Amino acid sequence: MKKVIVSLVLCGGITVGILSERTVYADDTLNDSTEVGAEVIKGDVTLAMDSATDFGSQPLSETVDFGAKDINYTVTDYSGTTDGFTISAKLTDTDDTRSLKIGETELSETAAAVITKDSNEVGDNTDKISATLVYTGVTKVQKYATTIEWNVTKASINKISE
Repeated sequence: MKKVIVSLVLCGGITVGILSERTVYADDTLNDSTEVGAEVIKGDVTLAMDSATDFGSQPLSETVDFGAKDINYTVTDYSGTTDGFTISAKLTDTDDTRSLKIGETELSETAAAVITKDSNEVGDNTDKISATLVYTGVTKVQKYATTIEWNVTKASINKISE
């Protein structure tokens, strides 16, 4: 009988010990929180232009007018602003017989603004611009080529103080 009582006391003690570990009291903290922080910083602004524009061929004459071709471009803007951009262009060489216009601007070795946008989207901004090519006074039958260098700059907002 002593063994049974001792066994019951031991089993009861173990059971009470297990149950007491699972007891929740009103003043215990069951919830907590963690503040998560992150900072988004300015990203890149990139420019992608058509890598080549072929005006085709025309017969030799006093004025060889190749007409107009569209040049596609994409400005990818992750700068955090949407206040527009300007694309400038210049030629890498001179040729007195050539007239190459982007929009209404004739290109030379000096950079000139050819595209100006007052606002833009965050991400890709895709569009096209017309280019016209005319040669005057050429005397050789050959393939003519030049390179246009492009540059994109973000617009800046000038704050006016009162």
